[in-house]
Amino acid sequence: MELSFVELWRATGPLARGVVALLAGMSVTAGTIAADKWLRIRRAERQTTAFLAAWRATSGGVADAARLAASYTASPAATLVELVTTATARVPASAARELHDRTARRYLLATATELRKGIGVLATVGSTAPFVGLFGTVIGIVNAFREIGATGRGGIATVSTGIAEALVTTAVGIMVAIPAVWLFNHLSQRIGRLLAATECAGEEIAVARLTDTTVREAQARVGTGVTHAERVPT
Repeated sequence: MELSFVELWRATGPLARGVVALLAGMSVTAGTIAADKWLRIRRAERQTTAFLAAWRATSGGVADAARLAASYTASPAATLVELVTTATARVPASAARELHDRTARRYLLATATELRKGIGVLATVGSTAPFVGLFGTVIGIVNAFREIGATGRGGIATVSTGIAEALVTTAVGIMVAIPAVWLFNHLSQRIGRLLAATECAGEEIAVARLTDTTVREAQARVGTGVTHAERVPT
């Protein structure tokens, strides 16, 4: 018998083919989730990079950040900036920092949950696919011994079906697991970098707000001093 995948597949039984079909379904599910996540993360990364570059090209103030954030709806960093600037717009400076921290923390937790939604399936597929393939391997070996017992003799013609089932299911299980694990690690790293950039943007807007407040207070003190000096008789 020619040792090719087509010939091996033709020699497999219905149970082994069921195992391969299950592995194929796991692979398609993992690939669909990975493609969707990759596209979403890629768009978010690009818009975040563009938003931060545009903001840093300006004076870096709160007003500039709030104005630019509305144009980058897919960027978590821009959304965070818009949320914290809206939440702290009409509160005293003494309470703004605490409100900023609460708003940023809630948004980061929600964003992390949303970005990681579904990638657990990749980890599950990557960790279980080899064992599903191993199940098919065991089935193939059992069938091979059954054929030997039924015919009373060995030889490649006798055990070919069982060996084919073992080889095919093992190979498919490994082929499904490796890309799933790689995609899980890759997407997890990109999500971590995106969340870090978002958190840094939240800190930057906090510093910008503090700077704006300090400048306004200094201007108010200067204005008060000038007014008082004008009223002092010479």
